[in-house]
Amino acid sequence: MRFPRCFVLALSLALLWSITAATLPAQEAKPAGASDLAANAAIQYWQAFSQMPTLDKDQEKIVAEWNKVSLDDPAVQKLIADSQSSLMYLHRAARLERCDWGLDYSDGIGMLMPHLAKSRDLARLAALHARQEFERGNKKGARADATAMMVLARHVGRDPVMITVLVRLLIEGLTVDVVASYVPEMKAPHSQAVAMFEALPPAPRVRQTIGAEKKLFVEWMIKKLKEEEQQHKGAGLALWKNFLKGSDVPESITQVATMEEAIKLIEQVLPLYDEMAKLAALPKDQFDAQYPVFKEKAKADYPLAGTILPAVDQLLVKEQRGDARMAMLLAAVAVVESGPEKLTEIKDPFGDGPFEYKALDQGFELKSKLLFEGQPVTLVIGQRKK
Repeated sequence: MRFPRCFVLALSLALLWSITAATLPAQEAKPAGASDLAANAAIQYWQAFSQMPTLDKDQEKIVAEWNKVSLDDPAVQKLIADSQSSLMYLHRAARLERCDWGLDYSDGIGMLMPHLAKSRDLARLAALHARQEFERGNKKGARADATAMMVLARHVGRDPVMITVLVRLLIEGLTVDVVASYVPEMKAPHSQAVAMFEALPPAPRVRQTIGAEKKLFVEWMIKKLKEEEQQHKGAGLALWKNFLKGSDVPESITQVATMEEAIKLIEQVLPLYDEMAKLAALPKDQFDAQYPVFKEKAKADYPLAGTILPAVDQLLVKEQRGDARMAMLLAAVAVVESGPEKLTEIKDPFGDGPFEYKALDQGFELKSKLLFEGQPVTLVIGQRKK
């Protein structure tokens, strides 16, 4: 039988390679070692995002109501099955300490952060899967999902930008919700739960984002306006008006006549960020007393303050609510391990004593002295929808 010349050439090259490879040291015959990129959790997360199923309207509802939908629903089971590859990469990312999303801060207020919405959806898929694992009795698998969610929250929140803090709090809240329902069955040692929490990657607090917001957005705005004006006269003022589009912006601000006036308005608010940072570092009772006075005075004295200053008070109360719920979750682990009397050793971070305990038909409820939207922050333990 006569073979084509191309086939003979290919076969010869293959034989040559096999002989050469056999004579090489083992390490040279393998792919090169992992690069620094391989240690970046963001690479794994982006692979997780790429493998997430494209959701239709029904699936979007399932994801949004992950804690309410029936796990027996075939559509829910299909979505969980279709999410396995994404969850695999989520768990791989959770084993990595470093996470760099590669954000370009030079973009200022135009900086895109597409990973935030994707991370939220990935966390919801993980929460749905964790529910299933808990119901199947796979405590180890469910705990791994919950841990991966917490690490994702911290990795998402690593950049000192306020929107990333909000997404971090959202994902941490999802984790508290999914775990709280199963704490009585987990029977995890309290010391182990605390150690796991303390080992999580650090993430900036709200007060630590204020200086970054000042630099990355307000100072950037001044620089950008000047650059535009230098390139083309009138372009800076046009950009200023574009920045401040919106019905809630007074005309006295948008209709300034010169670039100098616009720059002056921005520069006036720069010291206010420093004051906000000092106030945000105060104990809660002092902040609550002093911040409203500061906010009203800033709005009265500086025209741009009401438009450009972030709502630090609203962000802080959401952060405090997250802190209280996480503390109650850890306290709940101690209650399951040692009984309600153990609460006498665990202080409510927003009160003078322990969390308030209330037994329920299934599980129990913990209540903090912290108020959120006028109501005490509570956490129900041990009640769930199968």
